[in-house]
Amino acid sequence: MEITRRQLAALPLGSSAACTSPPRQDGPSGWLKAWDRQLIESALKIEDLRYDEAERMVTRLLGPGYRYHTKLHDSRVHPTRESLQYALYLLEAGGKQRTDRAHAAVSRVLTLQDRDPASKWYGIWGWYMEEPPPQMDPADWNWADFNGATLLLIDFRHGSSLPQDLRARIRESIYHCARSIIRRNVSMRYTNIAVQGSFVALAAGEILDDAEIQQYARQRMIRLCRAIDETGSFDEYNSPTYARVTLVNLTRIRMYVKDAEARRQAALIEERLWLHLASHWDAARGQFAGPMSRCYSTDLGHPFWLEKALGGRLGLGRPSDVGQGGDAETAIHDLRCPGSLAPRFLDIGKPRQHREIYQPGRDGMPPVAGTCWVDTAFSLGSVNCGDFWNQRRPILAFFGGRSRPPSSLTVRVIKDGYDFSLAMLWSVQEKGYLAGVVNFRNPGGDRHISLDMVKNGRFECGRLFVEFDFESLPDGYEARLNNQTLNLACSAFQAHIGIRGGRFGSGTPSLNLTEGKQNLVLTADLLPGAGRKTVAWKDVREAWLAFTLALGGPEPHQFAEHCAQMPCHLSNRLDNVEVRWESLNGPLLVQAARRPAALGGLASAYRAEVNGAPARYSRISGRPLSA
Repeated sequence: MEITRRQLAALPLGSSAACTSPPRQDGPSGWLKAWDRQLIESALKIEDLRYDEAERMVTRLLGPGYRYHTKLHDSRVHPTRESLQYALYLLEAGGKQRTDRAHAAVSRVLTLQDRDPASKWYGIWGWYMEEPPPQMDPADWNWADFNGATLLLIDFRHGSSLPQDLRARIRESIYHCARSIIRRNVSMRYTNIAVQGSFVALAAGEILDDAEIQQYARQRMIRLCRAIDETGSFDEYNSPTYARVTLVNLTRIRMYVKDAEARRQAALIEERLWLHLASHWDAARGQFAGPMSRCYSTDLGHPFWLEKALGGRLGLGRPSDVGQGGDAETAIHDLRCPGSLAPRFLDIGKPRQHREIYQPGRDGMPPVAGTCWVDTAFSLGSVNCGDFWNQRRPILAFFGGRSRPPSSLTVRVIKDGYDFSLAMLWSVQEKGYLAGVVNFRNPGGDRHISLDMVKNGRFECGRLFVEFDFESLPDGYEARLNNQTLNLACSAFQAHIGIRGGRFGSGTPSLNLTEGKQNLVLTADLLPGAGRKTVAWKDVREAWLAFTLALGGPEPHQFAEHCAQMPCHLSNRLDNVEVRWESLNGPLLVQAARRPAALGGLASAYRAEVNGAPARYSRISGRPLSA
């Protein structure tokens, strides 16, 4: 059923009966209401400087680097999402001048939505005014979810004070967002958008009194619960960026949606997500330990959203910590960590290991699962099988205390200065010991897992290497590279990395160590940078790197000597490579393919053992959400 603008204008525009949560009270150790105001003012302070009066939108400067979805670079642009968010925060701050500017910004952004039901891009915006959806590479359908959610907040929180014509246009736009979300019907595996689109559909169906949208939203919540029930966890696992998006939208359902069953389901998902995050929390470092499915910054920084959810007790985010841009989103949401889980964030506790299944086995792949070891001196997390897209953290370690930025180790595969998405990791971990093999899938993505595919198994390459990157090391660290082995010691921790073997075509990897005052990078070059070459996977008989990693605290004496004495056997069996390592926590075995192959072929070659038995991972919870 299509709805006309005249019908939308006839809908009641009074204040919506939002189901708001009880107000949070100020307290001596709690999150103060005044901090919400400070976060909003801090965000506006910087965005006011970016506002373009002529276009009635905020601006951003784009550099020369690669960005998926957009072809724009080296230019000044006007983003649609950030302009709508700016308008919302202006309304939150109040005052005639800010309110008038907010109305102008909303009105301008509304004109940029594709509202033609016959259009391929129906219901969405371009990222930027300068690049409408047909010109993007490709368009981002998530903008119906993101901008639709912001427009709903404007309607819920400020609708009664908006000019009637503007509110009618906002509701018309919300309708188109909801219809676009229904048309797309995104996979429930796409966790943050699955939840955000559910909020938009639920809320839109209610404020528009649209039975068809409401029915879709209810069914979508059932599908979402069933998708999570496959493993008990989240396909988009342990993502600091998108766990926040998911939590914010679950909170919006709690605050604004009236449907009782949807609210019950959202509450169960919210509780499960908090359990998932608490299980990965490294309290000593104030970071989420790895592995991470999607991450924009290894450093969590000052997580105001987490601070507010824990009632101001975390000690990692105060208004005085606000940098450029602030965090106004946190200010307007009633984020709450369940009281039973709060101690996991607040108390360091004893060393512990957490193994969790994230994704069920699909398309010939084994279940995707992770191991997270949190010790007093460090944490180490790894995924059993995953790629090296630039948003992944398949191996991630943190060291020392709560410094910002943190002392950390990440492992990357770099082709010509950018993360190579078709590189794969196959690993096994027990506490602070890990054995892994890097190999390559064909077909697969170059700079992006799906938006920048390697065509016909051929690509241009200048240099290709595996990188072990230590950041923000304490002063006075000592590093030695000898016989394919790196030993690193400092006041916070010790590390031992052994490159056990590798091939790329007919060549073997060469190791290089680059030392800075507080940074250290070990690279294993698979394809050295000696001019650009065309690589055809059909001609590459072998492409792999095998390694072991051991981490320890600063206390154990002769850590490097003990690691050197742990036997490691590398063997080639048919088309596979096998690493057997007698670690101090028992023998580890990992087997992976030597030759580039389709993902299913790589998966069939994978084998992992701990102490002579297959590595075992468990569900984070056996309680079904869809019951």
